[in-house]
Amino acid sequence: MPLFIPKLFLIKSKNKIPNLLLFFIISIIFLLKTPYKAHSLNLEEAYYYFLLSQIVANFPEEVEFYLQKAIEKDKGSIFLKKSLLTLYLQQRNLSSAENLAKELLQKAPYDREINLMAVRIFLHQKRPKDAISIIENFLKKNPKDEHFLSILISIYLQEKEWDQALTKLEDLERIYPNNYVFHLYKARIFREKGDISSAKKAYLQTLALIPDNKNLIVEVLRFLESIKDYEEIEKILINYLAQNPEDRDFLRLLFGLYFEQKEYEKSEKLLREYLKKQKDQPELLFYLGLTLEYRNRLKEAQSIYLEVPQDSPWYLEAQRRLFEIYKREDLNSAKKLLETIRLTKMREKSYFLFLAHSYEKIDLCEEGIEIAIEGLKLFPEDVDLILALAINYACIEDYQRVLEIVEPLLNKYPEDAYILNFVGYSLVELNKDLDRAETLLIKANQLKPQDPYIEDSLGWLYFKKNDLQKAKFYLEKAITNLKGEEEPIILDHLGDVYFKLGNYPLACDLYKKAFEKTLHKRERKKIQEKLRHCPRE
Repeated sequence: MPLFIPKLFLIKSKNKIPNLLLFFIISIIFLLKTPYKAHSLNLEEAYYYFLLSQIVANFPEEVEFYLQKAIEKDKGSIFLKKSLLTLYLQQRNLSSAENLAKELLQKAPYDREINLMAVRIFLHQKRPKDAISIIENFLKKNPKDEHFLSILISIYLQEKEWDQALTKLEDLERIYPNNYVFHLYKARIFREKGDISSAKKAYLQTLALIPDNKNLIVEVLRFLESIKDYEEIEKILINYLAQNPEDRDFLRLLFGLYFEQKEYEKSEKLLREYLKKQKDQPELLFYLGLTLEYRNRLKEAQSIYLEVPQDSPWYLEAQRRLFEIYKREDLNSAKKLLETIRLTKMREKSYFLFLAHSYEKIDLCEEGIEIAIEGLKLFPEDVDLILALAINYACIEDYQRVLEIVEPLLNKYPEDAYILNFVGYSLVELNKDLDRAETLLIKANQLKPQDPYIEDSLGWLYFKKNDLQKAKFYLEKAITNLKGEEEPIILDHLGDVYFKLGNYPLACDLYKKAFEKTLHKRERKKIQEKLRHCPRE
């Protein structure tokens, strides 16, 4: 074999071993293989070029050059041609890949790797029917190859060839009656076809074969939820939890189902059973308190919430529920609760947010400002805490300060609907730059089209611009989108619109509701002044 230096060694090497050294090593290997025969010499040269193709793996053109040289020396080598086919696929040279794949399939029609690459070529070329043809031919000899079966069914699904897919799956089921994959594919096909009854049957058959597969259970639950089959959902969750009682994710799903269906009695029974076995479970205590609260057994709920320990991540959630109960029943108890929580001097962001928002709700806005500022010393860039601070300044009607706090956030969050709303509403309250406020609020409304607080801001803007019809439109939408809740500020704003339109009875009715609902002294004083102009009953 003649010694020569190919162009490979004229390029700068990126390998740790210099290219000439590699060349020398390879050459020695070949020189030792004597005596030469013509055929063995070709094989050795083919191997030599193949090795060179591996050395230049980072240079695709060089790889192709040496693989082709190797194939010239060993034209019958399927291995070398498969290596070249792999390169063509990696480079997305699909035309060359297809030609080579067809040649190889003639020589080795059932080679798994070649068939798989041929399928990939046709799928890259968006020729699913040709891919199906390759797979079906391969499956004649290898009917149990699950990977090829999976690809075939996936193509059928993608092409919406439902009947073909079902026919193939039925054939496969006869061969593998207990293979869950085929039942699962059938369920998905029936689901896509809209055959709900067959889809449900196939899903449940699949689940019977692999009852502990969490991913499958979640898929089945989502399907059952989409058809509102809550009874079957409950059965599946109860059966799973009977075997896996420690699985909190699925326990939460069952609680969620009971809460959604207002099955609070079932929720209470389940929680008490769990708590008998595992008493030190703060999360379960919290859910039990919530269940009792929803059953309107508030005293019991309060006592349960008080059992949630301070070192638990559920502590603040329990305190939040206690605060809401106290706020409705006894404002002094709500204040004392916040004082007690504040004494814990926790350092979590959620602690500062909870206190800042809670103080604002009961009109202790100066305390809210203080706690928000304290939180921002630890979390200076936190948007939620910045907005909590702004809410408390809005509570004391210092909208210039609100603007100073929130407006800089627009540069960083120009698409945040709530920040846009904050800035827009502050401008409206300051009664300045109303056109800019309108632009900001319209954008916020486009981003969150059914948010009642953004609609309230728009309504209040148009009231300030004396466009009463638009004001009425947005404020009435806001009331509708509150979905039964009563927000005193929105009620008050709509009352102002009706009053200006001359509908005094409706305006006064809204003022009365707003006065009853608000805890803020400034708001109450303003509404009380308006009520003086209303006729006495």
